[in-house]
Amino acid sequence: MFLFVNSFSTCAQSAPAVAQKPPIYPSLRFVLNAALVLALGACASAPRPAQNTLVEQQPLVVKVNKRHRHIEQFVNAEALSGTPRIAVPAVRIADGAFDKSITAPQAQLVANHAARSVCLALAKYAELSREGGDGVLSARLVVTAIKPTSGAAAGASFVAGQFSTVPLVPTRFPGGLGGLAVEGELRTQEDQQLVLMRWARGASSNDDPMVSAIGDAWQLAEVFGKEFTRSFLDTNPKKWGIQRQRLPSATAKANRALCAEYFGKLSLMGRAGGMLLPLAPGAMDPGAPKANVETDD
Repeated sequence: MFLFVNSFSTCAQSAPAVAQKPPIYPSLRFVLNAALVLALGACASAPRPAQNTLVEQQPLVVKVNKRHRHIEQFVNAEALSGTPRIAVPAVRIADGAFDKSITAPQAQLVANHAARSVCLALAKYAELSREGGDGVLSARLVVTAIKPTSGAAAGASFVAGQFSTVPLVPTRFPGGLGGLAVEGELRTQEDQQLVLMRWARGASSNDDPMVSAIGDAWQLAEVFGKEFTRSFLDTNPKKWGIQRQRLPSATAKANRALCAEYFGKLSLMGRAGGMLLPLAPGAMDPGAPKANVETDD
């Protein structure tokens, strides 16, 4: 979230004391501040895929069921004790997951970021493998819905934020917020399903604005990666942070290098620029070094 300061008031105090008509800035700031305050707590509804993609072998438990957030899952925690061996995640985009406002390369960028986020979240706790094999679990992800972000609304929210004098206020107007829905699973080589999560979330007014149709979905892809992996890595969800023992630093480093090989690395300069401007995801995410996202026909 951005924090805003009263730059216009500072400039006004340093201006010469000359008789003139009252400036419009105070009124403009009042309107913008009021709009941003009204946006507090505003969330987009979570996208609902037309159909489920991954087949469930066990009944799912609904963990969260709200208008803007939905999670249902099954986790075989006993089978995932110790240090699991997991293949680099495979990801695909379901048919009809996005409309014409989003291009195929944009959708692939979202899917790749979801897989990268899962991979990096696993890097400290699981032995990652290029391929399957004895004792190696397969990780499969399916992007089932991408709700587009209004780039115009995101840009307007960013501009409004520059006028805001209210600290700790959301940076977004409630209109034009996007969303994302993803399914993820882990299976054994014998095709036994150990984990299945159906996850959907709408962006909130607290999320940073990005002037792109995939601005919110791309950011939510990272949230999915963390929540999906935590569902089966965390041995004690009641405590802060994942309680599972971490791997040696050399192993974790090798895992991260494997993730970068498959899914690419984010641009540090792009991320730094994104902290100051509402850049599109493509400005900081070059995508995968080679095509690795499948699309359902």
